[in-house]
Amino acid sequence: MNTAEVEMSSRNHLLGSIAGSGAVAVRGAAEVLFAAAGKRLLDEGTREGLRRAMVHNATAVVDTLAPGLAMGAQTTAKSIVDQGGKQAGAQIAQEAARQAGQAALAGAAPEGARALAREAMKTAGREVLKGAGKAAGIGFLVDGAFGTYEGITAYQRGEMTRKEAIAHAAQEASTGAVATGAGVLLAAGLVAMTGGAAAPLVFAVGAGGAIGTKQILRRLIGRASSKILVRAVPAGVQPG
Repeated sequence: MNTAEVEMSSRNHLLGSIAGSGAVAVRGAAEVLFAAAGKRLLDEGTREGLRRAMVHNATAVVDTLAPGLAMGAQTTAKSIVDQGGKQAGAQIAQEAARQAGQAALAGAAPEGARALAREAMKTAGREVLKGAGKAAGIGFLVDGAFGTYEGITAYQRGEMTRKEAIAHAAQEASTGAVATGAGVLLAAGLVAMTGGAAAPLVFAVGAGGAIGTKQILRRLIGRASSKILVRAVPAGVQPG
């Protein structure tokens, strides 16, 4: 690997680790969503096929763009679980028990059961979004720092104007936030649709989703910039 490839791999490792860790942290909440509604959406065969396809694709992305990250996924995921990765699920269960007790005292079993399911889903959904938002915030800071460094060095070498350097830093920060948040949501969605999955698998889906999203955003922004440059340069005039 050359220096640029090593740097990109390191950035992918960081983004993947942020998203993977965030995904494991909200796994308990996603399992509550599955129990409350997701298990009724797909049959078991479809759920298993979807789970295998997503895990396979995410793992392929991680192995290609962040080699070595998957090897540490099991240890990292176990550590997160041991440190309270299922805390959200436990809190939701406690809230559900409280709601059930109130419903029983009110003597309205059917209505209470429906209210219980709605409350559990709302609480679980908030936990998932909170986890995705936290990961996105960290991704914003991490990729923003990389983008700022790249912008400053490119400006010093005369490869970017000051405005372009600032725009580059902003683009890296925003795409880092979107990518890490998307990775967490993708993994949480998988659990919510297909049921419980081992923590390393959830980590891999979150990491692969973030790294893949970042690559897609880079390509889209690169194409958009090229089109803008072509339109800005009159016919027959060479840019530069």
